[in-house]
Amino acid sequence: MTSPHISRRQWYCRRRPWVALFHVLTVVSSLSFCVAFTTIPTIRYYHLLNTSPQVLGFSTSDVVEPLPDPSEMTLKNIQQELKSRNVSSADCFDRDSLTKRLVEARANPSTPIKSTEDTPPVSASATADSSPSPSQSSTKANNTPDASDFDRDKTLAELRTMKIKELKVELSKYKVRWGTMIEKEDMVQALCNAMAEKSEQTRNFSRSGKVLPGDVSEVDEEILLKELGWLESDLSRGVMTTAGDDNPKASPPILLDVFATWCGPCQFLVPHLKGAAEELGTDVRVMKIDSDKYQRLASVLKVGGLPTIILFDGNNVSKEVDRVEGALTKDGIVSFVKRHF
Repeated sequence: MTSPHISRRQWYCRRRPWVALFHVLTVVSSLSFCVAFTTIPTIRYYHLLNTSPQVLGFSTSDVVEPLPDPSEMTLKNIQQELKSRNVSSADCFDRDSLTKRLVEARANPSTPIKSTEDTPPVSASATADSSPSPSQSSTKANNTPDASDFDRDKTLAELRTMKIKELKVELSKYKVRWGTMIEKEDMVQALCNAMAEKSEQTRNFSRSGKVLPGDVSEVDEEILLKELGWLESDLSRGVMTTAGDDNPKASPPILLDVFATWCGPCQFLVPHLKGAAEELGTDVRVMKIDSDKYQRLASVLKVGGLPTIILFDGNNVSKEVDRVEGALTKDGIVSFVKRHF
C-alpha cells in the first residue's frame, strides 16, 4: 500500500533503486543521441571541405570545374583560353568572332582550329609557278603596279601569299578600311581592287606609273627623269635636257619638293604638301626627292636652300616654270600652282 503523500513512481524507485538508475541512463542516452545527430553531419561536411581530393580517393583531374560563359569573359581571357587550347585567333578581329571561335574550340577540344593566316590559300596559277616568299610578295605589293601591265590574276596570287598583318598595312596605304573584314580573302580582294583602281587612275596621269593622283610620291632619280622626260646622258654632263620646237603637253604639271631629312622646315612642309596634293588631285603630279641621296640631281636643279619647291610644265620634255624656297602652308602651295595653271 503506497503513502498518499508520494506517487507510485517515487515509492517504486525507493523500493528498487536500480529502476531509478535505469531512468537516468535512458534520459542521458537520449540527450547524447540528439547532440550527436545534430553535430556529426556538420563535422563531416566541414571535414570534406578541408580535405584534399587525394585523401578522399580521387585525383584532381577528376574534378571538373564549370567553364565561364564566353559572353561574360574579357577579350584577354578568351584569347588566353584559346591559346591554352592551341587554337589560333589571329584572324579574329572582334568579340563575336572570338566568342564563336572559343565555342567551337570547346565543342571540339581534340581538333585545333587554325586561322587562315597559318594556311593561306593558293590559286591554280600560283601552284603552276614557284610561289614567291612573303617578303618578296610584300615588296611587290608595296610598289604600285604599272598602269600598262596590271595583271589581276598575278596580283591576286601574290597577295594571297602575304600575311594578314602585311595586308592590313597595304590596305591602310591605299586608305581602305579593313576593320569589318574577317576573312583573309576579303582583304585580298579589297586590296587588289584598290590597286587596280590606282592603276587606272595613273594610266594617263603618270609616265612611270609610280606617281599617284592626290598623293605625295617620294621618287628616286630614275623615276623623276622619266616623269620629266629628261635624258640620263644630259644629267651625267650636269645639264638639263632641253626641248625642241615640237614639245607637246604629255602629262599634268609637276610640283617637286627637294628636301632633306635633317631639315626642320622640310618636316613642317610635309602635312601641308600632302593637303595640297589632295586638293589638286589629278591636275598636278606632286613629288618629292631627297637632296642628300641624289646630290647630282640637286646640283643640276641648282638647289640653294631647303626646302625648294619647283614647278614644271607637263610637256614632253618638262621645263621649269617657277620655284620658291622655304616652307609654305597648304593654301600657299595651292595658290602658287594655280597662279601659273
